[in-house]
Amino acid sequence: MPTLSSIPVLTGNDRTNLTAVPEGLLLRGRHRDINIPAEAVARVRAEGTSVAVELRARIGATPTVYRIEGVDGARAVAFAEGVNSLIEPEEQEEEEEEEEVDGISLVVSDTRRTRWTQRANRRLKWFTLAILTVTVALAVFGGLTQGAVYPVITVFFTPIIGACFAGSMQELTQSLHARRIRRIGVKEFARPANLPGSYVYQDSTRLNHALIRLNAGPYVELVYDPADPADWVTVRPGFMERLSHAAGVFTFLCGIGGLALIQLLLSDL
Repeated sequence: MPTLSSIPVLTGNDRTNLTAVPEGLLLRGRHRDINIPAEAVARVRAEGTSVAVELRARIGATPTVYRIEGVDGARAVAFAEGVNSLIEPEEQEEEEEEEEVDGISLVVSDTRRTRWTQRANRRLKWFTLAILTVTVALAVFGGLTQGAVYPVITVFFTPIIGACFAGSMQELTQSLHARRIRRIGVKEFARPANLPGSYVYQDSTRLNHALIRLNAGPYVELVYDPADPADWVTVRPGFMERLSHAAGVFTFLCGIGGLALIQLLLSDL
């Protein structure tokens, strides 16, 4: 009988890995972790350079399958055989009791970055690169045509103005995104989990999503995006969300003021 320590850790494409832990399986990706309890697993299949974790499902239902690609073939076989040999005794006991298990309802997904957050971060990176490019171009062009003072003013003020607009863009687009979710989203209640301040809620596919909300009380009333259930907001804007919106407006006005100031300074050269 294999032990957990003898089951290899699988590393696949895009920095994903699959590990056997005492509670079951842990599938870790770049932006989320999927905790799969042992009682939710029907079987693990090695398929060449990929491994498929098939969940248990009720009679007539299509089972959910989680897959990791790009793993070593020999380690995939060893992993599948080791996990299957550990869960087979539990499966036999449950079959004797004739219990139906909905595996997906036992799985917990812990998302660190939603799809919207990933897109917002990419926009911010491209915007920052654009600001740096504009700063260098203006400094070089101004230095050649307007003298040495022009690059000094440009290099000092342009990044500050760009940072104001970048922060404003991030905060205001987040506010608009939250408003959209409240308009089209699905309302749900998150219940307390095992750790203090942690909650879980279930989406329409019965998958559980984890969240952290300190001092939130016995439950959290939230709305999640049906296209990305890990993306959620509270039903009503909280104090920090309103403060963030105000900060976005303030930094936008600071950016406008900075543009006016730099225009005034450069016009005197």
